[in-house]
Amino acid sequence: MQQGLQSAFEHWGLPQALRFDNGRPWANPVHRVPTALALWLVGLGVKLIFGRPRQSTDNAVVERSHGVLEQWIEPESCADYPCLVERLSYFVDIQRRQYPACEGLPRLQAYPALLQPTRVYHRAQEQQRWELQRVYAYLAQFRWTRTVDQNGRLCLLTCEYSVGRALAGQQVTCWLEPQSATWVVENERGETVKRLPLQGLDYPTIASLALHYRKG
Repeated sequence: MQQGLQSAFEHWGLPQALRFDNGRPWANPVHRVPTALALWLVGLGVKLIFGRPRQSTDNAVVERSHGVLEQWIEPESCADYPCLVERLSYFVDIQRRQYPACEGLPRLQAYPALLQPTRVYHRAQEQQRWELQRVYAYLAQFRWTRTVDQNGRLCLLTCEYSVGRALAGQQVTCWLEPQSATWVVENERGETVKRLPLQGLDYPTIASLALHYRKG
């Protein structure tokens, strides 16, 4: 998936935003935390737009477009994967350059600026343009509730942190302060009881999709 996105970005440029559903690999419905793939996109400066759960009509135009394309391709009649790829490329080109989809005009004729990317992307230069601070700012939007275990520890994203045995058994709310890359831990009264330096998030880990969340 990531390599496919990189190829698309090199051809079309980096988009300002991408719209997703709430399932994998874009979201993590089990842990309720952003996936490594999502954070990789955030670090590149791509805004993530998630549809409402079980509301397919939010993406009605896209879903309809995919349905039409599937009918054209007839994937069940393809003898093998290379055949499917060849047929997909052929009909995608027709859909973009010939099919009158926009008030009688093909898509690329109606939107010629798409052929001139405003945010050029090169895979070899990705790390230079990727920013961890964007990831911090994105994570700062979330609030996580955790129950401190009997040893005074809790899990946040990739790491386990110690908050002290005095909080054992208590439910706390945790959020990320992006400027200092610090976890702020609040008790049930909204009082800050602990500040913890963020660990386990960096470009190599996120870009390689090697981000392994600990159970919260």
